[in-house]
Amino acid sequence: AERLSAQGITVARRTVAKYRDALRIPPTAQRKSA
Repeated sequence: AERLSAQGITVARRTVAKYRDALRIPPTAQRKSA
């Protein structure tokens, strides 16, 4: 179960990164500091 959840998190992060690149959205770190 832990392995599956870990894989799901990595996939989700990759998907989010893809959408961020496509929508030109800055990372959350920059958003918080801004």
